[in-house]
Amino acid sequence: MDPRQNPSAIRVRIDQIERLLMFDYDQASGDALFDIVDPSGRIVKTGDVSGPVTQVRLTDLDGEEYYLMVLDGEVSTVSPIRLRRAV
Repeated sequence: MDPRQNPSAIRVRIDQIERLLMFDYDQASGDALFDIVDPSGRIVKTGDVSGPVTQVRLTDLDGEEYYLMVLDGEVSTVSPIRLRRAV
């Protein structure tokens, strides 16, 4: 689905070299928060959604599979993210 058609859609990119997660999200409430959650449901990172593109440093995450959850007022949006480490 085109993110322009769904304002609560998250577009995720990962910079493997910098170990940086970047996601686009158009907030509705102005005070949206994000959580990165591991497969067991534990929150491993949390923060504020900042502007149209939020950047999160991933150097301290050891796993490969996580979920990005954005909480924006009454709306929560979840997107799976997959990190691949260079060997």
